[in-house]
Amino acid sequence: MVRDSLDRRTLNRRLLGVVLLALLLKMLYLPMSSFERAALPLLALLMAGAAASTYNVTVPLRTLHLTTLLGAWTYLLGSLWFVLFRVPTELQLATLSGMGPWITVMVASHLWLLGRQDSVPLNVLGLGGVTALLLTYVAGHGGWTSPIVGMVLQTLLASVILLAGQHSAVLRTLGNMRRDLLGGGLPGEHDPLTGLPNRHGIEDVLAREFQRRPEGLSVAVIGVDGLGALQEQYGLGFTERLVAHLSRVTLGVVRDQDVLGRLGPDQLVMVMRTPDARAARAACERLRVRIASRPLEGVNLTVSVGVAFHAEHPDPEALWQEAQDALVSVQSRSQNRVALGVWQEASYEEPQDLGGAQQALPA
Repeated sequence: MVRDSLDRRTLNRRLLGVVLLALLLKMLYLPMSSFERAALPLLALLMAGAAASTYNVTVPLRTLHLTTLLGAWTYLLGSLWFVLFRVPTELQLATLSGMGPWITVMVASHLWLLGRQDSVPLNVLGLGGVTALLLTYVAGHGGWTSPIVGMVLQTLLASVILLAGQHSAVLRTLGNMRRDLLGGGLPGEHDPLTGLPNRHGIEDVLAREFQRRPEGLSVAVIGVDGLGALQEQYGLGFTERLVAHLSRVTLGVVRDQDVLGRLGPDQLVMVMRTPDARAARAACERLRVRIASRPLEGVNLTVSVGVAFHAEHPDPEALWQEAQDALVSVQSRSQNRVALGVWQEASYEEPQDLGGAQQALPA
């Protein structure tokens, strides 16, 4: 089980502490209804328990989020029931005006805490509960003309619009991230199998980045080991699935500022920025081990990588060619290796060959 980071736990603990402080201040200094006098202490105990649970690393944060959100919704729906069915008509608007905005805040918090997909059931539960209470009130009090009905309807409408806007913004952000990651908007067409930019698009990226700031620029050419033999054994359909699998695995580690593309049937290329040649090689070593640890249909895929780091190269073509030459060199000697280009060979000691079983360098 992957545990949540300590930073996330600390952040959640602080947020719960702020919520708990606000509840305590309300109980101490603000007027409360009979419902609040009974329900607020219970809600405060729930928040205190959730805050304390953040110290227990075996309790997932998602469980704490669901617990606190369900507790808060129980309190809000109970408050709405109290306003609609227990508060005198002349006091309903004033009472609801202080509670209504928190329904919208609760709806917004689902996406913040649970994400786009996991928040949907809680959205339905919360807004469905508000709608059910409203319909019950309308059925028992003679229609839709009451001002309190209008206020609750506006709260529901605002919540729905907020949800639609949130989900639209998330989808647009994810789309932009994917477009940028895949080189969207770059000149040239994309590879139909992987969706990655083709050689022309990557060459344009490299030329633009080289002109902007060549220092720290690295090129890594990733070659599939023995793709021809795999095609003879398993067929063209399998090797195409294998290349698509390789692109997905590689995309899983590509940073936002890096660009990944496809050179040919058995090669990918990545343009990235690193502090030095050692960091460029370490990044490719981690990628090599990651790929080797993710077989497809029982077949272990390995890659060799040629890396070039800018070191007074006269133009981007020289950097590109060095990375390709490094790949050809390493694949002619062995497989499942990472090799630096000739510009760094004299200053970087080649690690001992462990027969393709090198350990990934620490992240």
